[in-house]
Amino acid sequence: MRVVSDLDRFRVGSPLAKLLAGRARPHKAFDLDIVRAEGRTTIRLAVRALTADDAARAHAEAIKWLVSTGGWHREDLVGDAGDAVLNLEVMVQTLARALVDPEKPDTLFAADASEVRAHFEVDEIRACWDEYLSWSQERSPFRSLKTLDEVREVADALGKGQASMTSLPRYDFGTLRAIITSLVAQRATWMTANSSGTSQPSASPEPSPAASTPTMTVEEID
Repeated sequence: MRVVSDLDRFRVGSPLAKLLAGRARPHKAFDLDIVRAEGRTTIRLAVRALTADDAARAHAEAIKWLVSTGGWHREDLVGDAGDAVLNLEVMVQTLARALVDPEKPDTLFAADASEVRAHFEVDEIRACWDEYLSWSQERSPFRSLKTLDEVREVADALGKGQASMTSLPRYDFGTLRAIITSLVAQRATWMTANSSGTSQPSASPEPSPAASTPTMTVEEID
């Protein structure tokens, strides 16, 4: 029996690679208005979810291009002017990896970042970036929440039906776990308040609405 080395396992595919091989990434289609000399037209595009490797490479390639081709020094990329230039190039590099054909979401829309940079105007790049950011936020709203008040706003929106339930399948595992945790905390608080309101005798023959209405709060999520 042939012993398979760690290197051979990497070459033939690790368990992780085999598990995820062929699985399509989530994507979202959108319309982009562009204006050229011939007039205004609308094109159909789509953005897909990126891996951690995609995001890291986009940032690294942005710095590399600005230094090697753009003529910037690394130290010049720190500060208002440098931040603006770097942010724009990160958008370009990210969109080169995120923009896909809406009919074939496994096919990149642009061959590389140079095509995105050459064919899109700055406003169009920002419009595509806004679509990508808003969709990423929709898939995982808890990822950017910093305070308990922000958590409450999202939880209240879900409870009141202001956030569509059809978006839940697009949330990542961490978001779904946070939502479940908050719902369990709300349910426990509701039961405690309801039990307390019914077990204590009321001095009035008819309890007031305030006494019988359960209080719902959102506990802080670890």
